[in-house]
Amino acid sequence: MKLPRITPYAYFLVAATSLLIPFPLAHARMVTQIVPTLKVTEEYKDNYFQTETDTFEEWKTSYELGFSLGFLNQRSKIYLEYNPEYTDYKNLDDRDGLDHNFNLSGTWQATKHTSAMIDMNYDGNDGNNTGESWKHSASASVDSQLTKTITTSIAYDYSNSYEQQVRTGDYKEHQTHSANASINKALGPRNSMGANFSYETDAYQNSDADEYESYEPSAFLTYWFTRRDGVETNLEYQEKKFDAPDGNDYETIAGDIRYIRKFAKHLDGYAKYRHYISDREDGDHVIYHPSVGVDWDITEDSGISLGIGILFHDWDNNNDDSTDPFLDLNVYKIFNFSPKGSLSITASSSYEESDEDAASLGYNTSYQAGFSLNYKLARRLSSQLFGSYQLQQFEDTIDRQDDTIEIGGGLTWNPLKWLQISANASHTNYKTDDSSRDNYKDNTISVFVRFAPERPIRPEKILSRKTLEAKLFD
Repeated sequence: MKLPRITPYAYFLVAATSLLIPFPLAHARMVTQIVPTLKVTEEYKDNYFQTETDTFEEWKTSYELGFSLGFLNQRSKIYLEYNPEYTDYKNLDDRDGLDHNFNLSGTWQATKHTSAMIDMNYDGNDGNNTGESWKHSASASVDSQLTKTITTSIAYDYSNSYEQQVRTGDYKEHQTHSANASINKALGPRNSMGANFSYETDAYQNSDADEYESYEPSAFLTYWFTRRDGVETNLEYQEKKFDAPDGNDYETIAGDIRYIRKFAKHLDGYAKYRHYISDREDGDHVIYHPSVGVDWDITEDSGISLGIGILFHDWDNNNDDSTDPFLDLNVYKIFNFSPKGSLSITASSSYEESDEDAASLGYNTSYQAGFSLNYKLARRLSSQLFGSYQLQQFEDTIDRQDDTIEIGGGLTWNPLKWLQISANASHTNYKTDDSSRDNYKDNTISVFVRFAPERPIRPEKILSRKTLEAKLFD
């Protein structure tokens, strides 16, 4: 039997639990629920190790006996889970074993103007087995409205994971820390300004070229000088240092200004210019980026922004100067087209120095887009369809392009209140022109049966952009 290791994550879990649980008990009547669950899953993969040739098929059966504990009152919602899981592999018998999985999520309205959130997950599958990933994660945030016009936010994210590295394709264990603080001031109904500071580290269990430490302050200003005409500007700075002796440390300064013209209540047009300067040890890189586009139904957390522009590259090293078209994408929207169905879409594009899992590869251009469609076919039968596409072009230290397409779906049937049956299938197609990595296709089919005497209490889950993109792209 494998027992959980004592890690910084474990200490964070204990501390957060002790902080959150006593307050609800002391301040208001608590609703408490304990629910046992049993889940049996059968999964098949036709290319378990994700190779181009000599594919390896694997079946595995898992038996999960779970316990959930929910606490809800007017000011807080806390949900605890413990799910020991035994997995039986058909061919890889040495991987059979019992794993301990924990989860804690909660929200707390500390005062009228201050709220806190935590979410932690301990993946008991912490063996370093090629072909199988795991991730322990924790996040916490505090949002506060200091005055009628000033809001602040503090957030922290931690992960310790074993996964396939983008740069090499090898499975490696690494640990990331990310801290963020921001302040925003409203200057009127439509005008605002703010500042943000981020700090991030990525450290591997064994020394790796992708280990780094970065600092990134930024600021923005939005100002409408008439009912239909406005301007938006952003300025950011990033310093990244690599742990490897031959790492290519750099400093980046980027800024943009965007003129906005309102055509209708939910439709804007814009003209934008962005300037990007990367001061690097192997030579500077400057980008001149003019673009035009439209924004539709833009709110604080959703909308569709589409633009077309040109990237004029000026390299001060062995790379050739170039002129490339670029599609500006910033899309996140949920369409509730009927009481039975909803469609969530997301898309984004960027050009920047590479971060997690490929930091040492330098500058890259990336696009990603995806959707998730949920539809209730009958009173007890629901369906889901999802798809995603990712493109990464590395143009600095190497000339490389990666394309990943994934599509899948499933059916969920609830014949009884305490019984749920689900069948799911997905297909992944990965292509790269990097000779050190394999192209591969992978098909996965899974079926599970879940028994629960009653529906567990849970904090209300809102499908945020971060949650949707983690589901589609990670």
